[in-house]
Amino acid sequence: MRQALIAYKAGDMEDAVTRLQKLRMTVALTPQQRMAIQDSIAAVMTEIYGLAERGDARAIAAVKQYEEMQTSRH
Repeated sequence: MRQALIAYKAGDMEDAVTRLQKLRMTVALTPQQRMAIQDSIAAVMTEIYGLAERGDARAIAAVKQYEEMQTSRH
């Protein structure tokens, strides 16, 4: 989680999204950990979607990657 937030704060949104998605897929999580990850993903993605709407290229790439990861999970 820490590495995902460090990547996000450094502007490496694609890495942050990847790290958060990998955490989400971790099997051995307590319900509290799973909820914390979900909350973190929601907060980060809200900011990333906002940046993408304003034309930030890194955010647009991160949104595309996030949506592809979501689709490939199913």
